[in-house]
Amino acid sequence: MVTEGEDTVPEETAPEEIGPEDAGDGGKSGKGGWKKALLTSVHKIRTGLILSVLVLLFAIVLLWETVVVSHHPGEQGVYWSRFLGGTSDMILGEGTNFKFPWDDIIIYDMRLSTIERTTTLLSKDGMEMEVQWSIRFRPDSKKLPELHRKLGPDYANRIVLPEAISSLRQILGNYRAEEIFAYDENSLLEKLKTNTLEHFEGYPIFIKNILILKLVLPKDMAQGIVNKLLYEQEMLAYNYRLEAARHEKERLRIQAEGLKQFEAISKIPMLKWRGIEATVELAKSENSKIIVIGTGSNSLPLLLNTDK
Repeated sequence: MVTEGEDTVPEETAPEEIGPEDAGDGGKSGKGGWKKALLTSVHKIRTGLILSVLVLLFAIVLLWETVVVSHHPGEQGVYWSRFLGGTSDMILGEGTNFKFPWDDIIIYDMRLSTIERTTTLLSKDGMEMEVQWSIRFRPDSKKLPELHRKLGPDYANRIVLPEAISSLRQILGNYRAEEIFAYDENSLLEKLKTNTLEHFEGYPIFIKNILILKLVLPKDMAQGIVNKLLYEQEMLAYNYRLEAARHEKERLRIQAEGLKQFEAISKIPMLKWRGIEATVELAKSENSKIIVIGTGSNSLPLLLNTDK
């Protein structure tokens, strides 16, 4: 019985006794729980690893084209960084190159390229000419980053075409149409190449050559030039014949003077001398013949029985 004012002390309960059977069951359940927890952890780690690999593979497939850039034979690349200063001075060669997804690699074909065009130009005398031409060029491999900064991948349309046409106008515009037709082709092309190279000074572009493939004039103009050239050739042929006749005249004059001097020295007329030469030649012949000598001093021999 508890009276008021006295402290109440809780009664202690005696601990329950655990028998050997209960102790054995508790050890078995603890060991089984540890294995189960371990297997659960391994399963979670394996699932996470598989998911991570799948996500990584998916990211690689998704970003492959934005990370990997392949350069084929004859190609070089320029690396452009969005956050690290733009165009890099590093030149990327053939093969596989890697980049960040937000950067870019610009590919340039380093082999010779050819542009062929037909352009209408004016000659010195104002005649229209349709010129079919071509130019062969390629980027300067050592200055590829400079080319990308100044002109970019479309450098052929930005600088090569305009400068080539300008060079054609300057060279062909200094000649009349007939002069172009009569001009030596190699010399004209050499002048054109020299002028074209001067136009491209300061640009990181290598110019192989520039060629004129075809030059077409208006039909009437072309026919007039052809007729003029034909007349010039006829005049040259006529002058050649006149010169040949003059030389022949000079030859006959010299021959006549020689014959005159011969007659004056030998006192024998040339006609008689020729007759004597003919008689001597006939006498040397193996065929039998009859030669009648004239009685006068001016008479020539007469040959008879020439058919034997």
